[in-house]
Amino acid sequence: MDEKKIPKKLWKEPLIEAVCELRFKSDRDSISDLLPGLLFQKLGERFPNVEKLPASNIPSVILKTDPNLCYVPTIKLTGVEPCSILLGEHVFSFSSTRPYMGWDRFLSTIIELLEILKKTDLIAHPERISLKYIDILEKSEGFTLDALNLNLQIGGNRITAAPVHLRTEYETKEFNNIIQIASPAHAELSNSQHFDGIMIDIDTISRTFPIDFWTDQKDCLGRAHSLGKSMFFDLLKDETIKLLKPEY
Repeated sequence: MDEKKIPKKLWKEPLIEAVCELRFKSDRDSISDLLPGLLFQKLGERFPNVEKLPASNIPSVILKTDPNLCYVPTIKLTGVEPCSILLGEHVFSFSSTRPYMGWDRFLSTIIELLEILKKTDLIAHPERISLKYIDILEKSEGFTLDALNLNLQIGGNRITAAPVHLRTEYETKEFNNIIQIASPAHAELSNSQHFDGIMIDIDTISRTFPIDFWTDQKDCLGRAHSLGKSMFFDLLKDETIKLLKPEY
């Protein structure tokens, strides 16, 4: 990918959701029953609302063994802010939705939560860590697929307005990056905000769990963040970035 100057922020923020996910195995049973209570002891004031998700009705023996279900969250913790903690038999994630809290605060909250999680001694075998960013270039702002550094053709006919759902992967030495582009796309947040337009979903996943992760989480997550951010801006044409009012 060509290097380009990356904005510090966009004043017309297209970000819908940012998610950090940890997948793991444990030597204990019924982790999805134990973790919420342990986390609630530390975080109850900030995340006082506990919600059972549909997967909580599935027997734990199936959640633990079915590869299609073992990383599905069963419990959700929320508070006043637009962020949440999701827990499952083999998964923990922290999500921040619009308005995004910003990378510095997002990172410090992730590190705080992971340290609490580590001290439970339930995360015996971490498998992977990932950062996912979901953005929507809104249709109401006039964005089409022409806003992207993307040239789709079928039989010599260029696609700019027809429905598209594209998924591809880009590998680096440390990360596997899953990039999805969908148009038209619709997103609805818990505060009833609706967004329609072109969705750009970039999931940056560690290919193996970083050896130095627990001693330097900031650096490991920072590398994933920098890569995902670079890929996002590489997908945008310069004129698109200008329309989003960048700050350098």
